[in-house]
Amino acid sequence: MSEARSPMRLYFGWSLGTLAMSSLLNTQTAMLMVYLISAVGVAPAVAGSLVFISKIYDGVTDPLMGIISDRTNSRWGRRRPYLLVGGILAALSVIGLFSVHTVTFVPTQVWILVMLLVAATAYTVFNVPYMSMPAEMVQDPYERSKLMSFRVAWIAVGTFVGIALAPRLVAYARDTMGVPEIEAFSLMSLITAAIILVASIACFIATRDAGATERTRLSVPFKEQARSALSNRPFLILLGIKYLGLYALSATVATNIFFVRQVMQQSEAIMLWYGLAYMVGTLTAITPWVLISKRLSKAHTLALSAALAACVNLTWLLSGPGEPIGLYMLRAFVLAVSNGGMLLMGQSLLPDVMEYDYRKTGLRREGLYAGLYSFVEKLAFATAPLTLGVLLSTMGFVPGLPRTATQPESALLAITLSMAVIPAITNTLKVVLALQFRLPDPVPNAVQEPENAGN
Repeated sequence: MSEARSPMRLYFGWSLGTLAMSSLLNTQTAMLMVYLISAVGVAPAVAGSLVFISKIYDGVTDPLMGIISDRTNSRWGRRRPYLLVGGILAALSVIGLFSVHTVTFVPTQVWILVMLLVAATAYTVFNVPYMSMPAEMVQDPYERSKLMSFRVAWIAVGTFVGIALAPRLVAYARDTMGVPEIEAFSLMSLITAAIILVASIACFIATRDAGATERTRLSVPFKEQARSALSNRPFLILLGIKYLGLYALSATVATNIFFVRQVMQQSEAIMLWYGLAYMVGTLTAITPWVLISKRLSKAHTLALSAALAACVNLTWLLSGPGEPIGLYMLRAFVLAVSNGGMLLMGQSLLPDVMEYDYRKTGLRREGLYAGLYSFVEKLAFATAPLTLGVLLSTMGFVPGLPRTATQPESALLAITLSMAVIPAITNTLKVVLALQFRLPDPVPNAVQEPENAGN
């Protein structure tokens, strides 16, 4: 196992994997619904349901992937082989997702679901082992915050790829190159796939010297391990925090392009400025949040950042046609500051909970914890698009219309609810949960005998 202070080069190299998966996740979240609904002409509720099905499948497989990686023995370690496999699959899946209009040999909805399942599998294969690595690489809780600050920085860049670069590429291909909009989405996916592939391979190479733990030889059935993990109260609270925060984030990201087109009546090209402000806000806030967490505790810092996010969410109610681009960017900046704090604190608490579990039970099951944690992440990214799709369908959004066409007032209300009101509610609930989080600090040093060791 590595020393508590791992080199910055390793931190940087490991965190490159976040760029790959964040690019996949944010591009899919920000662009897929508008591509399927407005370009391909899929009914909003159908598009949301297909995304929901794939994410639930993805979430169900997460704990299984955690167990598989926990039990893997290879010359590349327990986790690293999956970084390579998952990265390649992820790059291929994003191309397939935005090529729906070119497929004629199977029904459209079948192809969409198959590609969503491939993308979900790729994300699970990569991300569950990947998120198991920090607890093995770094032992000091505050050093983990430093490691996770690198991850949050790349989340900012990956978010920029999905919510800013991707729509800008579509707008450029359509408006400047004269490419039909539906083909512009395909060109965008090729560039995104290249980013995912390069970042995944770089992460795999850079972590060749990363510290790792050996598989625990004590054999405990999966059901018993899962039951024990879910009886860990701090972990359960952390799962609730994770779900609420990512639901709010996913709802905002998925709705943003609809909000820009229909409520603000602007081209999605302005989302480049939103993405730039968001990235700067996230990167600027990392060091202050780390310093604040040393004064307030990680959980209280998380609560503070969630409260700030809820306030910003509600300001979207004041937005409309003719809003200055500077105000649009200001919202993005402050929202990024708050989301950066939530992501950083949430991610740094997960290895702490894993270490607490190990010292309490004697079991090395980082993969199981990462799998359950990832399941909740998928659940959030499943329910937010589903809610958006159902809202759009039930409140009269007309699919397949030109992007400049006027939608009914009820559809505009649905977009506003998904962009402002629902995220504000979930972030407020997140504050309540964060204030309930308690974990022994420092984590006890003595490893107790494994529970049920005699069974």
